[in-house]
Amino acid sequence: MGTQTNIANKIIENKADYILAAVKDNQKQLLEDIKDEFKFSESIEIDTDIGHGRIETRKCSVISEFKFIENSDNKWNSLKQIVK
Repeated sequence: MGTQTNIANKIIENKADYILAAVKDNQKQLLEDIKDEFKFSESIEIDTDIGHGRIETRKCSVISEFKFIENSDNKWNSLKQIVK
């Protein structure tokens, strides 16, 4: 689903879990905050796999502590992790 706080709030009210699919350029401040989180975080995992005649490297980063995400209006109260 898209990154919309009103949809996320309805899901939370129903005591369900959710994944917000993407943050786009039309949410400039949130996108910049997330970029800063990844820039200064230390939680990066790299997986290398050999198969089908090639070496594949995948990167997955997960952040659970937020220092740069602006939450003064409590839009992202239930935010637990950001995955890249």
